[in-house]
Amino acid sequence: MNPYEIERLAKQHTSDIRKAAAQQHARTARRDHARTIRHRTGWALVQIGLSLISVPADGRGKGPALRPGLPSVR
Repeated sequence: MNPYEIERLAKQHTSDIRKAAAQQHARTARRDHARTIRHRTGWALVQIGLSLISVPADGRGKGPALRPGLPSVR
C-alpha cells in the first residue's frame, strides 16, 4: 500500500474513534444528568412523605404523630 494511503486511513480511523467516543460521552452525560434528577426528586418525595406523617392530623402542632388517629408520641 502507498504510505500516503496508509496515513489517510489511519487519520480516518482516528477520526472515527474520536467521534464515537464523543457520542458515547454525550450519552453518558445525559444519562447521569437524568439519574441525578431522579435521585433528587426521589429524596424530595421522601422528605415530603416524612413531613406528612410527622404532622398531626388536627394541625395543632402537638408534636409528631405516626398516624392521624393516634395521639402524639413524645
